[in-house]
Amino acid sequence: MKTIGIPEDLHKELIKLKLEGGNRNVAEIIKKLVYEYKKRQFLEFSDLFRESLAKNKKSFDTILKQSRKVREEIADEWF
Repeated sequence: MKTIGIPEDLHKELIKLKLEGGNRNVAEIIKKLVYEYKKRQFLEFSDLFRESLAKNKKSFDTILKQSRKVREEIADEWF
């Protein structure tokens, strides 16, 4: 277990969330926060990827076909 330094107001907010949510400890709250943060990052990247596909007028299937070709070429070189 590790200790981290956080401002007092953040500590109070975490304790408040723990009590409101019926969590056993603050670590559970932090795990949920980290999960939600990673999820948000993934969704933001997904949106950027979709925008890029639309901008380049490509579909996801086109990308998969291109990547399959590249994988086959690499496999032919190596094996």
